[in-house]
Amino acid sequence: MKRSRFFAILSFAFLVASCSETPYFEEYVEIPNNEWHQDSSIFFTVDVDDTTSKFLIGLNLRNNNSYPYSNIFLFREIRSSRGIEFRDTAEFYLANAYGKWLGEGIGELKTNQWVFSKEGVRFRKKDTYTFSITQAMRTERLEGIEDVGITIFKSKSNP
Repeated sequence: MKRSRFFAILSFAFLVASCSETPYFEEYVEIPNNEWHQDSSIFFTVDVDDTTSKFLIGLNLRNNNSYPYSNIFLFREIRSSRGIEFRDTAEFYLANAYGKWLGEGIGELKTNQWVFSKEGVRFRKKDTYTFSITQAMRTERLEGIEDVGITIFKSKSNP
């Protein structure tokens, strides 16, 4: 598990080091009563007017000690006016094999950030893009999730 924590830290360091200082877009959605319902997707709408730059996207999640698992599965999707641009299911770890939370923070609240795509994302057309995140844990009410967010940086190094 040390290797995956090292990779997460390295990925986040890369994200911060290769990006502009202020995010292109950042938003969090609070989960009501800290219970993320299986049928409740979180949506973020982003206007993109730059088709030449790469964007580094961080998926952010804040959990508390009530979260019952060490991992989380998420359905991720990006839509534009043309339809679905990207869709997948991803697994992320919130705790190590010994039950210690991996996120940053003091006390009960931990913040995790994962890179959406290691290579970055280049948007093909100027458009409004909608990112949706849905929990995929096979439980109707997922306790202990406080906020879900995304942070988008425009990469400084665009090949």
